[in-house]
Amino acid sequence: MTLSRRGELCTGRCCGATCLIVSSIILFCVGLILVVGFSAFIKYEIKKTLEVYNGSASYDTWIEPTEPVYMSYFVFNVTNTEDVLKGKRPNVEQVGPFQYLEVRPRQDVTFFDNGTVKWIQPKSYILQPELSVGIDHEVKVCTINFPIMFFATLLEPIFDKINHYFPGHISLLPAILEIPKIIAALNHEETIICISAHELVWGVHDPVFYRIGRFASGLATTLEKAAHDIKAALLRNIVLDVAKDLASIAGLVPPHGIVSLQANGSDDGTWATYTGETDMNLINSLDLFQNSKFLPWWNTTTCNMVNGTDGTQYHPNIKDSDLLFTFVSELCRSIYLVYNGTVEVKGITLKRFTPPPELFDNGTNVAFLKGFCVPRCWPSGTADISVCKGGLPVMMSSPHFLYGDPVYLDNVTGMNPNFEEHATLVDLEPTTGLMLQGNKRLQLNVRVSNISFLPGGFRLRECFLPLFYANESGIVSDSDAAKLRNTLLPMAIVKYGQWSLLAVGALVFVITVVYIVRRYRKENEPIMVPEDRLENVPLIN
Repeated sequence: MTLSRRGELCTGRCCGATCLIVSSIILFCVGLILVVGFSAFIKYEIKKTLEVYNGSASYDTWIEPTEPVYMSYFVFNVTNTEDVLKGKRPNVEQVGPFQYLEVRPRQDVTFFDNGTVKWIQPKSYILQPELSVGIDHEVKVCTINFPIMFFATLLEPIFDKINHYFPGHISLLPAILEIPKIIAALNHEETIICISAHELVWGVHDPVFYRIGRFASGLATTLEKAAHDIKAALLRNIVLDVAKDLASIAGLVPPHGIVSLQANGSDDGTWATYTGETDMNLINSLDLFQNSKFLPWWNTTTCNMVNGTDGTQYHPNIKDSDLLFTFVSELCRSIYLVYNGTVEVKGITLKRFTPPPELFDNGTNVAFLKGFCVPRCWPSGTADISVCKGGLPVMMSSPHFLYGDPVYLDNVTGMNPNFEEHATLVDLEPTTGLMLQGNKRLQLNVRVSNISFLPGGFRLRECFLPLFYANESGIVSDSDAAKLRNTLLPMAIVKYGQWSLLAVGALVFVITVVYIVRRYRKENEPIMVPEDRLENVPLIN
């Protein structure tokens, strides 16, 4: 026979269980409230810290960064000049770094009602001898005569056009008789020049540059005047076209006759970026470049879009899956960065982003990148920027042709690409989107080719010859890192506290429910009484 345990009193235990249930619900609700409020709290703190306006917490450092930014140049010295003159492939050795402190204040700042700010950022560079391999004026390197290569490359199609169309019209265009003079001047130039590292980076002087400019300008003016007397529309249009090309070349030659690959003290154009006033997810994103939302150089609308930031600040709450767009004025285009892992810098955990290996793909693997193939497609690994540099035969790439097609390494020896030294690295604090450490690395190359109208020289092996690469780098200062840690600490406490409360509340609730269920089952469990003892059990007490 069985008897039930029901009816036994457990008032204390039941009250305890009830209290646990109420406590767990309270903890869970508080956690939910924090979850809802945390997002608003973080948005408020980030906006207060990062929004840009005159007098904001970030304004002064936005105008002029307090952390030093350095630009390091590594130049390439051609070691086998005699072989190069015989048409063999060049061998180069890297010389550097030549490290400069970069001074980059924002100027001409104008705020607009749509939540954007317009500015320019002239950059000046001061050599740091103690951080360099030597004084840039004193270290000599040999390379291709790139200024003559530049202008000869620009003049060649014009001369070909003149020779093709104008043989019977020389009397109409006496200025064309000046052509042999400029060809003679170019032929007296050396194919290989040995100059200082400073001249290679910041500009080399040669009187012939000034003569090229005067020749191109004078011939352009003469052709424009002569075109009005030509009755044949086709020939007149050809003459005007040639005049336009010559005027463009004349505009590339500075009056002082110095051709420079880098500018010291100039800016790269007018930027208009979002301040974060209307949407923090747009902070520092580019709205306009040179007062336009689109670039004029590339083949597709997608490629011509001005996307991304200047690389110093991205949107808050960065995730591993994000594609981070960056506008790079040296490339005349936007690029994107992908997640590459985590690093720790001065006690702060950062997400590392880097351009993907297909950054300079020619459309073979990433279809939309074919839109950057102007005027033509080259093997993957370089970016032809001649279209935005006045037609000069210059190509950009990652240092040492990292990720480039093997053809680049086959035609130049001395390249040793590796990720750690040659990749662009951007290390971001994910909550704020701030870059706390970065290395932007780009290599400038000249496209070497034979110049048909120069019989005296430039019979060279066609290749993409590296001239130098630059590493623009910076890291957060100790004091700013400490300030950021103090800003992030309460955010982290609230962030992890909300989930802790939710977890504890849920855990206590589950444990209490399990306890009650087990207790209930135990109370209702029947008691087995042996038959021989049943006779001794009184029916009525």
